[in-house]
Amino acid sequence: MGIAVELCGREVARTSLLERLVGARPGLVALVCVALVSGAAGLAASQLRTAGGTPASPLRRSPTALIFALLFTVGVALQLHLGARLQSDGFYYFAYLRSLVFDHDVSFANDYRLLGLGDKAHLFEPTPTGYAHSAWTIGPAIVWAPFFAGGHLVARQLAASNPNVSTNGVSFPYRQSVCIAGLFYALLGCWFSIRAVARFYPHRLAAASTALVVTGSFMLWYIVKEPSMTHAPSMAAVAGFVWAWLATRDARTRSQWLWLGALAGFMTLIRWQNALFSLLPACDAAAILVASARASDIPRLRRTIVNGLLFTASACVAFLPQMVAWHAIYGTWLAVSPVGPQIRWNDPHLADILWSSRNGLFSWSPVLYCAAIGLVIFAWAQPAIGLPALLVLAVMTYFNASIQDWWGSAGFGGRRFEGTIPIFCFGAAAFLSSAVALTRRHPGRVVAAAGSALVLWNLALMSAAQDGILRIGEALSFGDAAAAQSRAVHRWVGNPFTYPASLAFALRNGLRPADYDLLSANRFLIDPLRPYGRVDIGGGDAWLIGEGWHGVEHEGDITFRWANTPAMLLMPLERAAPLRVQIRAHAFTYPGSAGQTLTLVVNGHAFGPSVLGGKWETLEFATGADTWRGGVNRMELRFEYARTPIEVGLGTDPRPLGGAVDYIRIQEP
Repeated sequence: MGIAVELCGREVARTSLLERLVGARPGLVALVCVALVSGAAGLAASQLRTAGGTPASPLRRSPTALIFALLFTVGVALQLHLGARLQSDGFYYFAYLRSLVFDHDVSFANDYRLLGLGDKAHLFEPTPTGYAHSAWTIGPAIVWAPFFAGGHLVARQLAASNPNVSTNGVSFPYRQSVCIAGLFYALLGCWFSIRAVARFYPHRLAAASTALVVTGSFMLWYIVKEPSMTHAPSMAAVAGFVWAWLATRDARTRSQWLWLGALAGFMTLIRWQNALFSLLPACDAAAILVASARASDIPRLRRTIVNGLLFTASACVAFLPQMVAWHAIYGTWLAVSPVGPQIRWNDPHLADILWSSRNGLFSWSPVLYCAAIGLVIFAWAQPAIGLPALLVLAVMTYFNASIQDWWGSAGFGGRRFEGTIPIFCFGAAAFLSSAVALTRRHPGRVVAAAGSALVLWNLALMSAAQDGILRIGEALSFGDAAAAQSRAVHRWVGNPFTYPASLAFALRNGLRPADYDLLSANRFLIDPLRPYGRVDIGGGDAWLIGEGWHGVEHEGDITFRWANTPAMLLMPLERAAPLRVQIRAHAFTYPGSAGQTLTLVVNGHAFGPSVLGGKWETLEFATGADTWRGGVNRMELRFEYARTPIEVGLGTDPRPLGGAVDYIRIQEP
């Protein structure tokens, strides 16, 4: 515990509490640290002896407190090592807290400026009530408040001797305190998840599955790297709700319905989409209603309806703080901020949000792929619990896939699925349990599968050597070899955690599964607000160009490539549409050369030819919607001629040149 306090001091106060206690004597500080570590080790050893049957004190009877204290200590150390701080969307949630505590309002104009957001002009456009805009929730401010209060005490203590530390709510003790809060709530969410899963599986398996899901997914990033985001407290609130749902499910009283509704409203305060988890008790109520109607049990039918209404009313009461804030900011009790991302219900990116290389849930967190498979197994064994869980996961997937920036902007992984982490813990437990049982039944096949992986590793190494990527007989680092082998395996099979989306993509477009990663994730016209696309030839275009292109060259600020004829190009589109195609290029000319022309061919449809001169110019071709297809389109640039400079007396360059191309741009009319 002493180590945890010391690390928290370094995180929040940027100083050593031990040094304050014993003076700046490194030897003595080190001795105290050793004593603290020895004490923790001794406590752990006594706990192990307790497990062996030795009588223990009440503290030692339960290792949970010790384990979570150690995890908390490791978490703070990782936050320090990774430079965790208030950042990204965390600023906007923090503005609520600072404004409520210091200004006693939700007028954020001054808070945004204090937090360095003064350049965000769209936030300061006055709302109907004259306030600054906010598309964020008030819930994080509520759960952060105790830690913020601790940060205030630290700030006051530091300010007494250091005038550079302000006590106005934005100096580093306040900011770093919410990082500690994020870690605390993440561990609280893990505890609730373990308790929930342990209702169906052994406690050790419940703990192992929770640890696997949290540390093997995007969630870990938002615990130790960006803990000021709302994902950790959101996960904790949902985990508490799931545990309460399960704990009261068999015989839920009226007061328990009220408390469960309050939890639903509270978790919705933290992230609005958490309201979808109310489908879990709603499924219970629906099942009871159906059974009561079939049995003509009118009293039970009436009780269920009343309980559902009480749940809803309690949730609304718990959600009142957000409604009050909305009323102050926008003048209405329910509001949708214009600065938030749009929800496009009719255009969900379902495959993308699960398998895309752009923050896809499964492609970025393969452990969740395994957990999703396990969730199906769990639903088969426990349909009353598993089917509602699958329903919630499906609805959450649809909702997140409908958000304008479905990939979560600059976030790490599928961050908007943090509420489903407790649900995935059930799936991980079922998957691990099934995997252990399968291993016991078929140990030979498991060993054979491991051996096959080693054979594949060797084949990939041979491929890298054959291609000249690795030099045979020379010293080779494992990192370089592994990178070359991974590229070889990816070239053969793609990313297996993008299956089946990448396989379907490859079959539909006549490409390899490996091409899915870039061509699918970077489709043009995917955003209705950007009805255009641009391929910068020579500037990161390798994933789009095919045969007929030469190396990258520069002319001032222009990057371009010389092209032979024909020059092949892939154009991935979200949908077919009539497009204007603009090509900025110039012809290869020489004394006595004939006039050069350029013909554009798209999926076999020819447009042109258009005359192309010897200086940079932009040619434009009008194409119809029937020319294109949703998916990968094949384009060809066909020049009237291609000559080598050496054959026309312009040097020793042997490359056949038709023209130089700067960029290719598409635009909807």
